[in-house]
Order: sequence, then structure tokens, then C-alpha cells
Amino acid sequence: MNARSTSRSKPQSMRMRMKEEARAAILDAAEQVLAEQGLQATRMDDIAARVGVSVGTLYNYFEDRQQLLEALRDMRGRELLALLDTELERSLQTPYRARLHGFLRCILEHSRTHFRLLSVLLEDSLRHGDSREGDLDRHLAMWREVSLRLEHLGQQGVKEGALRPEDASHYPAMLLDMMQGLVLRQLLAKQPAPADELLAPLLRCFLEGAAPR
Repeated sequence: MNARSTSRSKPQSMRMRMKEEARAAILDAAEQVLAEQGLQATRMDDIAARVGVSVGTLYNYFEDRQQLLEALRDMRGRELLALLDTELERSLQTPYRARLHGFLRCILEHSRTHFRLLSVLLEDSLRHGDSREGDLDRHLAMWREVSLRLEHLGQQGVKEGALRPEDASHYPAMLLDMMQGLVLRQLLAKQPAPADELLAPLLRCFLEGAAPR
């Protein structure tokens, strides 16, 4: 690559970075407005006003509100996966139980951080009675990624004797079902709970069973 092509690529790279930053700022603003006004009342004009751009600029990034909402869901999903990967890397040399605690804590804290957005999305889903096109596929793809990470983590649990190997294939689904149930209960009650308050019984039931000791 010659010097001239290198000089051209740098401004292009900077423009792409600035565009991505602007896009992320729009999505952050969208989440704030959605949390305050609800999905039905939120307009593209409201989001544009919050981020400080014209509504025309918004349409340069997203064709309509539905596309913006899909992008917001995707961004939050990627953020969760990045948090989980960071936690798994950080805890690489620690025992399975501690790593599982940190992994599940990331999910609960992410849900708490975006609690109002999740509440709005749940209310919209209950109102319409079904998922919009692509929503279910997006949700399933997301949880498949989380499940793969739990499956890999579970292999450590089996090696350490914390989990029975004969049931290992079921553990990711069990954990995720329990986790989603806890988050759903909070959303329906419109009351987020501290992560540690939920983690203790969840881990106790999963790792030790519910029978009296």
C-alpha cells in the first residue's frame, strides 16, 4: 500500500468511527425516551430532540422507528455478550462456582441497567400478543450465544466435580430458564431487585438442589 492510499484510508476510518459513535448516541437517546414515554408514545422527533439532531439526520441512520428499535436490541445484546466474555476471561483461573456466579451476575446487572427498556418491550409484546417478525429469531440467536458460553463453562464444573456429567447437556437450558424467570418476574412486578438477592437462591437451587439439608 502506498502513502497516498494510506492517507485516504485514515479519513475514511475516522468517518466510519464517527458514524458509529453517532449511531450509538442515537440509540442511547432512544432508550432514554422509550423508558420515559413508552413505545407507543415515542416518536422519531422525540429521539432526535433528545440527541440534538434533526429528524432528517435520524432517518439517515434508520429507515423508521422499528428499524431503530431492532438496532437498539441488537446493540444491547452485543454489549451483554461482550460483558460475559470479559467476565469469563477475567475469571479464567478461578473455580467453577465463582465463575458461574460472575457470569450470572453479569446477566442480572445488565438486565437491571436496562430495566425500563426491557419493561417497555415486554409491555408491547403482551399488548400485541405475539412477537413482531424477526424478534423471536433475534431472541433465540442471542440466547444460543449465551447458552454456548454456559456449556463451555459447565465443562469446567464437570471436571471439578461440581456438576454431574450425565446431565451436562441440560444445564445451560435449565440455568437460562431459571434466569429468564427471575428477570420476567421483576419486569411484571415493575420492581428490579439487587443481583445478589437473586443470585443466592438461584445458585443454591442449581448447585445443591431444593431439598432440605
